[in-house]
Amino acid sequence: MPRILLVDDEPINLELLRARLEPAGFELLDARSGEEALAHVESWAPDLLLLDVMMPGIGGLETVRRLKERCAARGEFLPVILVTALSDATARRQGLEMGADEFLSKPFDAIELALRVKNLLALRADRMSLEKRNARLLQLQTFKEEMSALLVHDLKNPIAAVLANLEYANGRMPAALGDTDLAEAFSDARDGCRRTLRLLANLLDVARAEDNQLRVHTAPVQLDAVIAPLVHSRNLHAQSRNLRIDLRLEPTGPIPIDADLVGRIIENVLDNALRYTPRGGTIIVSSRLEAGKLLVRIGNTGRAIPADMRDALFDKYAQVSPATGEHLNSGLGLYFCRLAAEAHGGRIWIEEEEELPTIFVFSLPAPIPEVTLH
Repeated sequence: MPRILLVDDEPINLELLRARLEPAGFELLDARSGEEALAHVESWAPDLLLLDVMMPGIGGLETVRRLKERCAARGEFLPVILVTALSDATARRQGLEMGADEFLSKPFDAIELALRVKNLLALRADRMSLEKRNARLLQLQTFKEEMSALLVHDLKNPIAAVLANLEYANGRMPAALGDTDLAEAFSDARDGCRRTLRLLANLLDVARAEDNQLRVHTAPVQLDAVIAPLVHSRNLHAQSRNLRIDLRLEPTGPIPIDADLVGRIIENVLDNALRYTPRGGTIIVSSRLEAGKLLVRIGNTGRAIPADMRDALFDKYAQVSPATGEHLNSGLGLYFCRLAAEAHGGRIWIEEEEELPTIFVFSLPAPIPEVTLH
């Protein structure tokens, strides 16, 4: 049953309001001053106030102001109808400035009173329902983030252990065995473990980026020291598919980047190229400084991605189907690349050339080397 607090210093006015509202089944409580009304709001928790403007002590307008300040601090909505004999525009404007939701002029019409009360109570019910849904969504979001963090933490250790044992076993394999199939199987298993660890890291970083909590820890790094090992670790897999990876890195000197995030951008794009480049094809990884930006390009001789689908590939869980009928699913990988590039103040996009139909390009801000004049 909705609770309505009636605030007026005149008993006759309170009796009149009660006579109009009691038949509708509302729970009513009287207050004779603004001070008493504010106290009842704390102890009785009404759903609506009918408040007289002209009262001794704290008047109706000041009572509304204090009440709305308290509600704003708590994120609550408590509707207030100001009941007044004042009809001038100044009084109404002051009431609105203080936060009043409706006005009712004396002598009031019983039907108008009922409609205003009904509408504001319905609005409060809608607001409270929305607040409950928002609170539930916030709880679900928090649960999702906590579970994602726990899942990543619990999976990383066993996968890292599998990877370490694969590395150990591969190192102990006698070279004289000459079993290329076994060597390729070990290589694929190692690559699979590395990709899984990277996907887990991407999952956490995507969640952080979406909450504006992804931190970029920059330090001067030689770019070739980041790229070359990643390419080297994939050479065996590339050779098994008769692919050639060509490195064309221009000397840049140390660049202030987050080596982990940039490395994972390169890993995601490079693995994407390995996946979609046909057997016998070529992947070219190049870099250069241009107008204060570091440009890294990873192109391949695979099929071109239609221009109208290129931006969509960097969306979360992007799935596009080119006109060729081939289905492309980027999952979180390319979405992470976009977020990581943007976190650096850069961006990532797709270009096309005759030699390389698909080229992923990402740019990062880079300081222009100082030139000493002699």
